[in-house]
Amino acid sequence: MGALDELLVVQAHDTKADQLRHQRGHLPELARADSVRGEIAVIDAARAVTGGELGGIRSAEHRLEDEAATVQAKAADVERRLYDGSVTAHKELEDLQAEHRSLVARQSQLEDQAIELMEQAEPLQAQIDGLDGRRAAHQEELDALQAVIDSTQAELDGLIAVEESARDAAAQQVDPAVLRDYDSLRARLGGVGAARLEGSRCEGCHLEIPPAELDGVRRAPEDATVFCPQCGRILVR
Repeated sequence: MGALDELLVVQAHDTKADQLRHQRGHLPELARADSVRGEIAVIDAARAVTGGELGGIRSAEHRLEDEAATVQAKAADVERRLYDGSVTAHKELEDLQAEHRSLVARQSQLEDQAIELMEQAEPLQAQIDGLDGRRAAHQEELDALQAVIDSTQAELDGLIAVEESARDAAAQQVDPAVLRDYDSLRARLGGVGAARLEGSRCEGCHLEIPPAELDGVRRAPEDATVFCPQCGRILVR
C-alpha cells in the first residue's frame, strides 16, 4: 500500500457516511410525512373557519334558549297570579291575561328562532365531523410514518457511527498536513478530496491529465503529495 493509500480508505468511509446521511435526510417517508402535515394544516384551517361559524350559531342559539327560558318563567309567574286569587280586579286580570299571551307568543317565537339556528348548525356540525374524521386518519398515517422514520434513522445513525469510527481509525495513519489538505478540498469539491489516478485519468473529476503534467505527477516522489491539475484533488498513485 502506497503512502497515501490510507487516505483513500478515509475517503471511502467519508463517502459512505455522506451517502448514509443523504439517505437519512431523504427517506420517502419524510416526503410523505411533510405532505400529510400539509393536508392536516388544510383540514385544520377549514375546521377553524367552519368551527367559528358554528360557534357563532351555537352562541346565538343558546342566547335564544336562555331568553326563551326567562320568558317562560315570567309567563309561568303571570299565570300563577291569574289563578292564585291574589288579583281580583277585572282590569288587572285582563292586563295579566294580555301579558301572558304576549309572553307565550314571545316564547314560541324565540323557540322557533332557536330551532332555525339548530337546523343551520346541523350541516356545519356534519362538516366538522367529516373534517375530524379525515384529520384522525391523516394523523394515524403520520404517526405510522414517524415510527418508520424514527426506526430507519436510528438504524442509519448506527451505520454512520460505524463509518465515522472506521474513518477516524484510518485517519490516524495519514499525515496530519495531508489530512488537513484533504479535509479542505473535500469541503470545497463536493465531498471528494482525494482520488485514485487510473492510467492518465483522475477518478475524482474523471478527466484525462495532459501528458506533460502527467509525467510530472508520475515522477514525483512516492511519498509526495500531488494534486490533480484538472480539479485540484489529491492524487493517489
